[in-house]
Amino acid sequence: MTTDDTDITDIIRVQESKSINPRSKLVEAILVLLLARPLRTSEIAVNLGLETKYVSSYLSYWKRKGLVYQEAGRWHLTPQGEDLAKEIVEIKNNTKFTEYLAIAKDIFNEKVKPTINNKNKEKEDKERKKILSFIEAKTSPKENKPQKENLMNCLDEILQKLEEEEKELLSFLLTKYTQWGSTYVYIDQLQEEFGADTGWLFRVLRKLQTKRILYLYHDPKLGLRIGFTQSFKNKINEC
Repeated sequence: MTTDDTDITDIIRVQESKSINPRSKLVEAILVLLLARPLRTSEIAVNLGLETKYVSSYLSYWKRKGLVYQEAGRWHLTPQGEDLAKEIVEIKNNTKFTEYLAIAKDIFNEKVKPTINNKNKEKEDKERKKILSFIEAKTSPKENKPQKENLMNCLDEILQKLEEEEKELLSFLLTKYTQWGSTYVYIDQLQEEFGADTGWLFRVLRKLQTKRILYLYHDPKLGLRIGFTQSFKNKINEC
């Protein structure tokens, strides 16, 4: 296993540990609080608006899981808990990418304001039509992007060998590809658009990675990136 594979495995393990319990949102909040500084149970409860007994029992559970420990009446993060807390903060920060992406698309698609001079307007319209015709010729779905139905039929032999959950996720990614032509997506986008449980999502991603259909790469700035492997892209191109 390469160093990159090891790093990705560690990242996935951290992500999965957040979904062990259905109350994972609470543990995420607690871990982030403890990342700031050690706190007493009562302090955590007051800050989160919860009962002390509830928080105490929950902390005891995650103490057994190796994420926190208690010393001198205050709760601290273990190295594993600290890594997880930092990962949570990083993922939350990366959600801004989706917001900025929407703004960028709005700017890109913004219509050009009409000019006062009619002659200039006619000239600009003519030039714009030429540019749009050129772009359309280069990016026509019929030429460069395989139609969804044809692509699915072409890859049917591969899809039939997958488990239902693997097929479901891969079909979603292929649909995105036929729509936008992109062979990769970031984890925050995938979670938001696919709407899957984090634990389930990473389990299926690991299976598809093992089968050399998807690769997982951790971008230090943008987070976890999921994309088609070169061999699978070659299969797509053959379609």
